[in-house]
Formats: sequence, structure tokens, C-alpha cells
Amino acid sequence: MTEYLTEQEQIQQLKTWVKQYGPTVILGIVLALIMTSGWRYWQNYQTKIALHASGIYDEMLASQAQNNESGAVAQAKKLLDHYRKTPYADMAALLLARSAVLKNDYPEAIKQLTWVMDHSKNSSIKEMARLRMARILLTQQKPDEALDLLKKTNDKNYIGLIDEVRGDAYLLKQDPEAARNAYQLALQELPNADVTRPILEMKYANLTTATHIAT
Repeated sequence: MTEYLTEQEQIQQLKTWVKQYGPTVILGIVLALIMTSGWRYWQNYQTKIALHASGIYDEMLASQAQNNESGAVAQAKKLLDHYRKTPYADMAALLLARSAVLKNDYPEAIKQLTWVMDHSKNSSIKEMARLRMARILLTQQKPDEALDLLKKTNDKNYIGLIDEVRGDAYLLKQDPEAARNAYQLALQELPNADVTRPILEMKYANLTTATHIAT
């Protein structure tokens, strides 16, 4: 029916509409602008954080490649201190754990690996940390704790390596039969091309030979 309204009536109708709905519309526009601006700021901030963390991570890898252990550790600590919410922090913690193991500082290594298991969003990295911690526990002559730790699995792709470490734990417990069974499972699960397979085959063969001799 607007085609039948006079120009003055249309102007008056528009004024009435603006008076009634204008503040709400304007508020909605302002809020939309604020949200859009805030989202862009957040994206830019996250991009900047990721770039900074990536740069430090590259420096950490470069130091490690140059056998500059102190330099790599310094960069790893920087990542954990300032960029804990980035994926690079996982790798930094793993490096710090490795550095601690080289110094026989097992409590520090376990601390870093625990952090990875508690905070990483990557199931594969979590499993790597779990396996490394289990091996540390075996070094500390704690096979029961290692077996308990390995009851949980974050990534089924690691099941072969998990069973191998379980075999090592049973062997430390002087249970060769359980160790042989765990190694056998690991051989069934590990790909033929896996670089760790020859050592695993040797462990299994030694136990099998020992079992035959005993019988």
C-alpha cells in the first residue's frame, strides 16, 4: 500500500519507524562491528603468537642440530614459559625431558613428560611421552609402575611399541613367559619395516631359546 501514500506520509512513516526501532537497529550494528573487530583482533593476535613461537621453535631445532644443548634448552624453556598453548610447547617439553635424561635427572624428565600427557592435544605426542616415561621407570627399576602407566593408550598406532616396553617390564620382574608373550604380540603389531623390529626380534629369540633350554 506504500504506493498510495503521499511523499509526506512516507517520510512521516519512516520517522516513526526510526523512532521506534532505530535505537535497537543501531545497537545491533554497533555490536556486530565490535564483534567483527574483536574477532579480527583475536585472529591477528593468535597469528602473531604462532609466528613468534614458530621462530623460537626453529631456533631450538637449529641449536639441537648444531649439538648446542644449552641453546636448545634455553629456547625450549622460552616456549614453555611464554607459548604453552601452542603445539610447539609439546616438542619443547619433550626436548627438556630428553635433556634431563642425559643428565640422569629422572624426576625432571618425568615432570616434563607428565606435562605433555596432561596438556597436549595430539594423541600421538601423548603416547610418545607415555612410552618415554615408562622406559624411565624401567631404568629406575620400577616395572610395576611402568606397567600401570601403559594400561592406558592414547594412540593405537603405538600398540606394538607399548607391548615391547611391557615385555621389558615383565623381564625386569623376572617373568620371562609374560615377557615372551608381550614381545610376540609386539612382533605381530609392528610393521616389518619398523627400525626397532630387529632388536625386538632378538629379544624374542633370546627368550624363546632360553625357554627351550629350560624345558
